[in-house]
Amino acid sequence: MPSPTVIIAQNDPATAEELTLDLKAHFSRVALASSASELRTLLLRHQARVAVLDTEIVSLEEIRELASTFTALTIVATHRSPDERMWMAALNAGAAEFCHPHDIRSILRASRAAIPAAQRTAMAA
Repeated sequence: MPSPTVIIAQNDPATAEELTLDLKAHFSRVALASSASELRTLLLRHQARVAVLDTEIVSLEEIRELASTFTALTIVATHRSPDERMWMAALNAGAAEFCHPHDIRSILRASRAAIPAAQRTAMAA
């Protein structure tokens, strides 16, 4: 059984590409969204379980809406200079984690909740 799809929406194209390359090792499909509307389309099309969302593209209110609409979706919010206030706001909006977009370890750790135990075991191998 392949691991779930992850959707990435990042403000910086280089960061989006780097995340794509890093996450392809752990997910069967990685899709890039360039806007909040494209994000919703991709979430529906791929039935994604994880979204890595830059808060410069997807607002906290949009994260709140996504979390209430896509209840099985694990949202990892990112920002190029995260601080404690932004972190708390993102978690209160429904994100599972809030981190720097280059912190792949934190992104993967937060994504684990969306992946069934059998698939996590296969990913670790």
